[in-house]
This record gives sequence, structure tokens and C-alpha cells, in this order.
Amino acid sequence: MSEEVVFVRRASGLVRELTWFDVAIWALAVPAASGMTYYAVKVVGYPDIYGANVALAFLLAGLFFLPIVIAFALITTSFPRANSLYVFTSRVLHPILGYIPFWYFVAAGCGIASGFLLFLSVKVLSGPLTVAAILTGSKELMNAASALADPSVQFYAALALIAILWAMNYLGIKVIKWTMRFITVIPLLITIIALVLLASVGVDGGLSKWDALFGAGSSSKIMEAAFEAKHGVELALSPVDIFTGTYNMLLWTIWAWVGFETVAFVGSEVKDPSKSYLRGYMIGFLFIMALYLLNATIVTQSFNYNFIAAYSYLKYEGYEGVLTEILGYPAPEASVPFLASVAAGNAIVAIVLGIAYFLWYVNTVVPSWVAAVRGFFSMAFDRALPEKLAEVSARWAAPTWSNHLTALLAAFGALMTYMENMGSALATALISFIDFSSLIFIWPVGLALMLIPWWRPELFKRMTFPSRVLASIVGAIVFGIGWFFMILTAYSDPLIVMVNVTVGLIGLATFAAMSARNRARGIEPDKVYAQIPPA
Repeated sequence: MSEEVVFVRRASGLVRELTWFDVAIWALAVPAASGMTYYAVKVVGYPDIYGANVALAFLLAGLFFLPIVIAFALITTSFPRANSLYVFTSRVLHPILGYIPFWYFVAAGCGIASGFLLFLSVKVLSGPLTVAAILTGSKELMNAASALADPSVQFYAALALIAILWAMNYLGIKVIKWTMRFITVIPLLITIIALVLLASVGVDGGLSKWDALFGAGSSSKIMEAAFEAKHGVELALSPVDIFTGTYNMLLWTIWAWVGFETVAFVGSEVKDPSKSYLRGYMIGFLFIMALYLLNATIVTQSFNYNFIAAYSYLKYEGYEGVLTEILGYPAPEASVPFLASVAAGNAIVAIVLGIAYFLWYVNTVVPSWVAAVRGFFSMAFDRALPEKLAEVSARWAAPTWSNHLTALLAAFGALMTYMENMGSALATALISFIDFSSLIFIWPVGLALMLIPWWRPELFKRMTFPSRVLASIVGAIVFGIGWFFMILTAYSDPLIVMVNVTVGLIGLATFAAMSARNRARGIEPDKVYAQIPPA
């Protein structure tokens, strides 16, 4: 059977446009959003986490991801295709072991998650705007800050952003490349300035800045309320041991590292992939590691670990009214840009910080959206999904119907996030399920890398580094880490289980229907998966 019949087309229709620099900034941008913005402060006051070593939790999560990054680089440099990890796993193990994990990841971990993240991105602006409003006495800024904290406003803003990203993806990889460069480099520079600004106030120096803004003694009252059960707080916050707290925080810091895999989805669009991926991945990994450790250390020192924990505890454990009474204003989300704005004590700087951290969310979603589009495209190219999803614009060299589907899933994700804010248990279950869908693919990738020297020796010869020892060791480690991730995120809540099973059944039914359709047309699925698709 000829290649033209096996695959949808002889060539993917995609063009090589990205460089090692793009690989590096994508690898940096995707994990950075929540990890840089929230996790070093928001979760510190959770009762099962308070007492954790925040920097250690980020470090351990990064060490978990180091062999995963090495595995991704080995695979993508060897098989630079759209959705390289799916192509590799489905060819080495079995089509269904490649399809199902990436169905979960592409549909929920990228598509639905894009809407979820865009919804959150709007909320980031509220805290810095609140600081700017207090500093200037501007009623308009305070109204804007309040509006941006409104779930309805966040939902409609997310829909507007979804429309913008849909149009950008329709225009092709060149537009995406330059947009990503602009919206990553600028917030990166501003974030570095923010960390310098936070460090400059000295140990616990942020508390005097806080009291200058919200009133003398307000920081002490917040800690009294949390730790001594005063000002109407019924249950005091007490620390867990450092091991338990750090372990419990791993769920959040592991999520903070998720995103490196999205760069592997554009293998057909990277110039000189054998060099670009290795250089870009490692630079991105080292940079984000440095940022996370500096962020966790500087913020918790400049604003005092206990104060951050107290604020977070009151904000998220049912005592937000106590915070509002102490501050005299609605309590903003506990975030790094909020604290950095307080440390700056300047309205313009606060607004700039808000925009910069908002862009961290947007530049996280862009590669995630691209990964969803290329994920649907690659599986449709293998005829595992409807072939319409493999359609590419001849003018822009960009997938079209896969982009439309991703936009619909993103809008659905934004709607579910809105419903979660409105108290919907089912929506909450769906959002929680994103954790599982974002990490399920790692163990099959590790297993495939471990087995390729013996199961598919003809493919192993194409590896950039054809070392059986390297492939076996890295693959085994990644398999173990991936299995740990899957167990960690396989929540037993009945609604989450129902969502998980439903998404899986939809994917399986689609795969089965497409397999039956292909056989009826004389296209044998085993012949599709016997070879690597064209670039």
C-alpha cells in the first residue's frame, strides 16, 4: 500500500519556522504562569501544607521533571514530527497506548485547560490594580479591580482572548513565533525586575510596606487572626511537619512544571531539530528552575513566610470577611504580583506588574493551544480521528479544523471554570480532572523509550543517541515518575471518576469507529502505525 493511501497526505503541510530560541522560551513560558504567580504564596497557608519548605518543593518537582525533559529531547530530536511523543509511543508500544493518553492530554490537558488558564489570567490583574487604586485614591481603578475579580467579567474576557488566539493560530506558525517572543521576553524582564524589587526591601521588609499601604498593624492583625484565632477566626492555623507539608505541596509544584511537553508537538515546525531541541530544552529548564527557586525564596523572606501563610489561610479557608475587615478593602488574591506591587509602592509599577503576570498566562496558553491543534492534527493524520482535523490552510500552513475544535474546547473550559466559581460540583470535578489528563501520557512515553531498543530496533537506529543503556535507564525512570504522577492525580471523588471514565470512553469510541471505517475502505490500521508519518 502506498504512503498516500496510508496517511491522509504525502506531507504534513506544516513548515519549519521555529529555532532553538523559540524552543527555549516556549519551554520557559508554559510552566511559568501559576508557578511564578500563585503557588509560592497561595498554597502556603493551606492547613495540610503550612510548614512546607517552599523552595524545596519546587526543587524536588524540577528534579522529577529533569529525566522527563531528557526523554522528550531524545525522542523529539529523533522523530521531529507534529506530536512527536504520540508518534513515538504509538509506533513503539501499540496504537491504543499512544492514542488514549494523548487523547486525554490533547482534549483536556491542552484544549479545556486553555480556557481554564485564560479565565485565571484575568484575575491576576485585580490585585495589582487594587494596590494602584489605594495608592492613587482612584475610584475608577478600584472599580476596575473589583470588576476583574468578578467571575462573569473573567468569563467574557476569557472568551475574547479565545477568539484572539483562534485567529492567531489560523494565521500560522510565523505569527505565533513572533507573538510568543514578544509576550515572553517582556514579562520575563519585568519579572526579574520584580524579584529584584522584592529582594531590595530586605528580610521581612515587605511587612512595613504592607502596613504603610493598609494601615499600621494590619500585618500583625492578619497573623493574630490566623495563628491565635482572633478577629472572629474560629480555628487557628498550625504547622504540619516539614516532610508532610513539602510532600503535600508537591501536587502544586509538579503542576507548576507541567508544560515542557508542548514544545514536542511542533517537531515538524522546528529548524534543525537535532540541535534546537537539546539546546532549547536545557536552557528553558535551567532558567525556569532558577526563577522558581529565586521566586520561592525571595517572596517568602521579604514578606515573611508566616504572614503569607496567614493571609492565604484567611483568604481561602472561609475567613475572607476577616481579611476585608482588617484591610478595609476587598482582599485580593494571594499572588506574587500583588505582593510585588505592595513592595513597589508605586501605582504605575503595580499596573505594569499586573500586565506582565497576565501575559505569563497568555504565553502559557499559546503553546498549549498549539499543542492541542497539533495533537488533533497528528491523530487525524493517522486516521485515528476524523480526517477533516488534518486539514491545513495552503496559504498559512496552519491546521484549520483542529484549530476550530481547540477553540470550542477552550470555550468549554472557560465555561466550566465560571460554573466552578458559581459552585457547580460537576464543573469542579472537570477542572480537577485536568491534573490527571495533563500527566497521564508520561508513563507510556517512558515505557516506549525503555523498550524501543528491543521492540522496534529499526526505529531505534534512527535515534539521535542510539544508546541502549541511556534509553533503558531514562525510560525506566520516566516510567516510574509517570506512574507516580498518575496515582497522585487519580482522585477518588465519584464525580471526578465519572468525568475521567466519560472522557476515556468518548476517545475509545472515536478510535474504534475510525478503525472500523478505515478497514471498510481497505486501510489497515497496523500499516499506518508501522511507519513514521511524513514531516
